[in-house]
Amino acid sequence: MEELLSIKDIVIVPLLLVIIYFLAHSIQQKHINNNSYYRYFKKALFVKIVAGIVFAMVYIFYYGGGDTFYYFTGTRSVFRMLSVSFPTFIKIMGGDHSAETFSMFNNYTSWPTYWRDPNSFSVCRFNVLFYMLSFGSFIGNTLIMNFFLFIGIWQFYKMLIYIYPNQEKRLAYVVFFIPSVVFWSSGLLKDGWTLTAIVLLIRYFYFIIIKRQRKLTTLLLMLFWGYMLFSIRPFMMYAVVAAGFVWFGADYLKRVKSVFLRIIAFPVIAGLVLLIGMAVISGLGEAAGGRYQDFDSMIETAIIIQDDLKKDYYGGQSFDIGYIEPSLGGVARVAPKAIIAGLFRPYLWEAGSPFMLISGLENFALLLAFIIIIVRFKKFRFLKVTLGEPFVLAIFILAIIFSFTIGLTISNFGSLVRYVIPATMLMGVVLVIAFYKNENDKK
Repeated sequence: MEELLSIKDIVIVPLLLVIIYFLAHSIQQKHINNNSYYRYFKKALFVKIVAGIVFAMVYIFYYGGGDTFYYFTGTRSVFRMLSVSFPTFIKIMGGDHSAETFSMFNNYTSWPTYWRDPNSFSVCRFNVLFYMLSFGSFIGNTLIMNFFLFIGIWQFYKMLIYIYPNQEKRLAYVVFFIPSVVFWSSGLLKDGWTLTAIVLLIRYFYFIIIKRQRKLTTLLLMLFWGYMLFSIRPFMMYAVVAAGFVWFGADYLKRVKSVFLRIIAFPVIAGLVLLIGMAVISGLGEAAGGRYQDFDSMIETAIIIQDDLKKDYYGGQSFDIGYIEPSLGGVARVAPKAIIAGLFRPYLWEAGSPFMLISGLENFALLLAFIIIIVRFKKFRFLKVTLGEPFVLAIFILAIIFSFTIGLTISNFGSLVRYVIPATMLMGVVLVIAFYKNENDKK
């Protein structure tokens, strides 16, 4: 598409690749002597960079546009507003979605497609800086965005190595080299932003709440990425908050040495965590417009989304987990199907395209890894490892919540493989740590 490719890409893209290469090389050489895991830095970064270029080419020449096109042109509209009305530009960047603000767009700026959807339009707002740095180049924008988002994922990987220092290679595989995670998080979509926000919030929670390293910059960064995740995909922010409260409660209990006191404290801590967590999630739901303020509104929203995604205009790539009765019991009945769908579908025989086939192979590998670990572990050993490690418990719960929510609401494989990438990565981390803990216990 001519709007996504122009003559300036011939100059800008090679220049950016050279700059990124030398930056990556410099960072790697600076740290590799003291931190051997930096040997993955440059390789992992360029896997993501190449995936971003491939993603752009696929959407330009195979799909002929799509979501990524609308995010890019929406970003351009916001950027052009800078020269039309600086006060309006500031309002847009701050999240203003009033009719008065929309009326300021004109033929020069063009009208952003995703204006009516504040969550989608947030990607356009957050992407403006990268658009400016790439001089309006679509592929250049993709390259700079990927460099920025990769640094966030790298920080998460560093935290994992800090906790599990002997698992550099295995953790690198599941964090950086799962094909569908890399591909779908490397394009100009919601997915790269949300994945980076989730793993950074986990990192900040660990150092601020668990390790109690309360630096102002870390607190501000946690607020920024929390705002970003809440702006783009609110339900993911609720899941992170819920997992964070579980993590805090489990960690606090683990610090209690006496088994007797731990048994007494458990119901009190669990009750407080549940009450405070529900209050926080309810407050976030109200801020999101009431769609997720309470259980009934969440179920109603889920059913509406699922029914919409079953429509024929999704090209026959939909699936069905069955009728969802709008009640707690109804949701509980379909929960196993929803979780399995989120984690392991599409199955190999459901793949209708090369991209679905890659996801099918990954899902098969994930299922196989689960089976191997369950078979090799002694009775209930996997549950013991998961429940005994507050961090593992938190990310396991987070992956299950993501899988359940996505399996419940998404009935289209095209959307499913994108939405579920945080769950895929986090479950991969859980399996690596479980395998590592089992090996250690045998030794």
